[in-house]
Amino acid sequence: MRKHPDEVYLSKRNKIEHWPVELAEKVLASPLPWGPPTYAFGGYIDDPTQPDQSGDVHALAFCVDGAYERHGGDIGEAWKWARPLLHHLKSGGSCEQYATQDLLDLVFLNVRLERFSDGHIRSEEALLRDIVREVVRRVQSSHPPVFLVQK
Repeated sequence: MRKHPDEVYLSKRNKIEHWPVELAEKVLASPLPWGPPTYAFGGYIDDPTQPDQSGDVHALAFCVDGAYERHGGDIGEAWKWARPLLHHLKSGGSCEQYATQDLLDLVFLNVRLERFSDGHIRSEEALLRDIVREVVRRVQSSHPPVFLVQK
């Protein structure tokens, strides 16, 4: 089970002062894809003229930072930490047992991976939606996570 208090460190780099639950609700409510159009083999797989929510999803994901430092110190170590959690969730496991910081770190790592793996966000969108939905549920609960502003 999750530990209490459930603390989340907000982005120091982006000077975030509160986690934007309204933005999370907006992206969850919209049917538009979360990732940008996928580009592969010299052309777009997805129609680049169609709207998407990639800007809002990036803004939401980058409200936290420090995932690399919290989970091993670099991108490779962070993904070693993330892979078993993602596998568990994809296999039908519940987000409930994970700390909110860890869930948001998973969102951050997946959105960040789009830089190196075009189409990643779209391929993982269902899982990312489930994770963000769980964070919104927690924020709106009687025992919300504590979001810590880093100076």
